Amino acid sequence: ESPGSPAASIANMSAQTSLVRGLSSFVVASPTPYHMCVRAASKLTEAGFTEIKETDPWAEKSMLKPGGKYFYTRAASTIVAFAIGAAFEAGNGFKVIGAHTDSPVLKVKPISKKSAHGYMQVGVECYGGGLWHTWFDRDLSLAGAL
Repeated sequence: ESPGSPAASIANMSAQTSLVRGLSSFVVASPTPYHMCVRAASKLTEAGFTEIKETDPWAEKSMLKPGGKYFYTRAASTIVAFAIGAAFEAGNGFKVIGAHTDSPVLKVKPISKKSAHGYMQVGVECYGGGLWHTWFDRDLSLAGAL
């Protein structure tokens, strides 16, 4: 098959569809940063990453090796993953890519019990720059950690 052939185009679309379905499945299974960290840790382990502890003295124990892939979590709501290039030498610098998983979200207020018009309500606050008008037609649910 040549790169521009119909068969190659169909194969490319199939691969893209598979990636989108995988991402969609991951997002649906990760309603909170806590869920996301568990899912991401599992995916990273499957991909050959080694879990390490943030508090371990990495240099003293010579834990990090060129060609290694590692990750750690913090407070069950943050995950950091990195790979060290096989040709890495100290002092050559490195690149970092980051993202966060906790925004936008509606967070339950610490004192949130309310009632009005015969309904029990939960007080929430907006966190992050959401496009809140897009949430009006969505079912909301509670998820998180106590």
